[in-house]
Amino acid sequence: MTISNSTVTEMVWKLPEALSRLQPEAAGLLVALNERVWQVSDPVLLELVRVRVSQLIGNPAAARVRCAYAAAAGGGGGARLEAKLGALPDYPGSPLFSAAERDVVAFSEQFVIDVGGTTEDMRAELAGRFGADGAKALVTAIYVVEFTQRLQLIADRLLDDAEAPTDSAGVLADGAEVSGLLNAYQAAVMRGSALDPVTTELVRLRCARTHHCRICQTLRLADARAAGVDEAMTAKVDFYERSDLPERAKVALRVTDAFITQPDRLSDAVAEQARAWFGPAELASLALNITKWSTQKIKVALGTDGADRLVTDADGVALFGFDQAGQATGYRRG
Repeated sequence: MTISNSTVTEMVWKLPEALSRLQPEAAGLLVALNERVWQVSDPVLLELVRVRVSQLIGNPAAARVRCAYAAAAGGGGGARLEAKLGALPDYPGSPLFSAAERDVVAFSEQFVIDVGGTTEDMRAELAGRFGADGAKALVTAIYVVEFTQRLQLIADRLLDDAEAPTDSAGVLADGAEVSGLLNAYQAAVMRGSALDPVTTELVRLRCARTHHCRICQTLRLADARAAGVDEAMTAKVDFYERSDLPERAKVALRVTDAFITQPDRLSDAVAEQARAWFGPAELASLALNITKWSTQKIKVALGTDGADRLVTDADGVALFGFDQAGQATGYRRG
């Protein structure tokens, strides 16, 4: 296997050490989730997705490395894969790409830039090419590749290795189901969260409204409601900079916006504000919470984010919470 002089093979899902030390369980599960996704996916196709994501979110370092799985499967000593990666911005008209590769890269762009704009035709085309189960697996893989990169960028900006107290533990991925690992990761994020319920709810809703997730916009966290987050307060999420929300909440929402749009544009000023208002454990939880709430993009992309079955109150919302295991529970009227 020959790799271009400009690239090296790496474990492309490696997380910042501080994050792994502060949140060992969740970090270990996310590493395992990435490992399994690459094991069960077409690694060349997923590498095209990964590098295109890196270009879209402003992550040039990720574009310079190659996943070892993809490099090993690239064929032609890796030259064919390198040629495709070099032509990625022009993939729609390039003869290097198969029809399936062009469709998947285009779908990934929509997923990254504006998942709410995913059309029924795009969904039908994906399902027609890969089958319903294959389409769901692919969309899940795109989410994992996208948000691991986003997490790497933001956590690296916000966390200082010197502030991290413990070592992370690895999780075996071989043979595990991707869906099971994703669920376990999300539960670990909730169990280990050091974030207060008010900030958690505002961040959750900012993600839901940006991603246009119908069910997540209908839900409200019961703990946040008990802490005073009413509908008047949640309405301010959409125009938070002009609102009277506490500065701590505004800082968290600024970080959230950078995370889910252009993480390379998280300014030094906002990063410093975040470190002033939140401790290291809270910052680690904030970053992980954003990845957890953004799993809603999978449902939005697949069109399965409907809220029709929820029983809502006069405000059109339903309360929910999490049990001690970190699993969602208690969907009910407010």
